[in-house]
Amino acid sequence: MRLKWFGTATMLLEQDGVNILFDPFLPLNKKVFYPPIAELSKADGIFITHGHFDHISATSDVLKQSDNPIMVYCTKNTQDILVSKGVSDSQISCVAPGEAVELGSLNVQVLKSKHINYDTGMILRTIFNPRILYYWHNFKQIINANENRDKDTETVMYEINVQNKRVLLMGSLNLDDDIEYTPGADLLILPLQGRMDINRYTMPIIDRLKPSKILLFHFDNTFPPFSYNVNAKRFLACMSKEYPDIPVICTPASAEWIEL
Repeated sequence: MRLKWFGTATMLLEQDGVNILFDPFLPLNKKVFYPPIAELSKADGIFITHGHFDHISATSDVLKQSDNPIMVYCTKNTQDILVSKGVSDSQISCVAPGEAVELGSLNVQVLKSKHINYDTGMILRTIFNPRILYYWHNFKQIINANENRDKDTETVMYEINVQNKRVLLMGSLNLDDDIEYTPGADLLILPLQGRMDINRYTMPIIDRLKPSKILLFHFDNTFPPFSYNVNAKRFLACMSKEYPDIPVICTPASAEWIEL
């Protein structure tokens, strides 16, 4: 199994010639790595964790660029949002927690999850910041893109199983309080964005999931003024102290494969 992180939460996973793409998004920031849309369009299936614009907005572009029909797997609320943005119902398969999708040798389980709770510090930092003026065009575009706020926070995470390996991919940094998650995944793909106290906030999640290894993503500045470059070194230092036996993969977004 191997993976490519293309920035934000856009992740491509390949196994035995089958490619699955998660949360396709094209950055609004020209200074960061820009995913090659042609490579994203080679996916055999698209899985979306929730309906925020930074997890779905490139879906239509990927589908249009593909030479073959690609099925999009998402919850009913996200399906409604995608359809409102021009994606055909015929290319969407609605999934719910407890269900599974088979693509080649890959078994993808749908798990109930939750969206991160933004803290007051992060909200104030975003609103009362000159970056809003500098990125005013982005600000308006993002606000308009998230008009379905009553639906877009319905969140799932995906468990990918193949050849006795288990990968957990979180689209947002939160877990459901009532779910007993199976600990010990070979890899946890962890988004690191959305709070001022992100390191302290993350530790209980890691304690519940107890992964063998962590791959960080979604810590880049792809949609300012709402996104920031997160100082991953602080997270790595926190992990070294709290969980020294769990290695963390932290690489910049690029078109390079990460072997698992």
